[in-house]
Amino acid sequence: MSTTPQELVPQTENIAEVYATDDASVTSVSPEHQTRFNGLISKFSQLYNHRPDFVARSPGRVNIIGEHIDYNLYDVLPTAVSVDVIMAVKVVPSSGEPFVKIANVQPEKFPSREFTVPRDTDIEIDPKQHEWVNYFRAGLLGALKFLRKTKQDGSFVPASVEVLVDGNVPPGGGISSSAAFVCSSALAVMKANNHNVSKQDLLDLAVVSERAVGVYSGG
Repeated sequence: MSTTPQELVPQTENIAEVYATDDASVTSVSPEHQTRFNGLISKFSQLYNHRPDFVARSPGRVNIIGEHIDYNLYDVLPTAVSVDVIMAVKVVPSSGEPFVKIANVQPEKFPSREFTVPRDTDIEIDPKQHEWVNYFRAGLLGALKFLRKTKQDGSFVPASVEVLVDGNVPPGGGISSSAAFVCSSALAVMKANNHNVSKQDLLDLAVVSERAVGVYSGG
């Protein structure tokens, strides 16, 4: 019995395919989006002394029907919104323990962090510690669990990465700022480890991962 292949998360080299202002074409991008995206790349280069390999993105979303029941597995009708979380990422060769260097375009509000990544065990997250980088750790946790299952012979070694984050989803605004952050984080980790994840798998792992920071949502 055949099964329908799952649709992969799309990838593109053209920012217009993400931020097109004209539904009939993918050639027009607003100056605001262009400036923000270029600014992320420029700030990453200034911070880490090289350009990123890619940018991961996840939009905020609203539930048109069924607000606050999705995490109880009831049906909802969601739609993405224009605000999003974008992450510039560089895979860094490392002969030692895998690590993450992560910074934010607003360092005065969200200070930079660096931490090692366990090769064989889950990364620890304290949900009582309200720190912005824990949302990245949550996405990292879910992505690594998924990736380890794909290589059950124990050969999987997490990639070391440098990350710069820019998000304009209003926190506490009811449009899933935490879900966008966790989803973008998980997607970034998947791509950094050369795995093209399906939309369904990304959704499933993001829903579970977000619980590591004490947030229950539908992804």
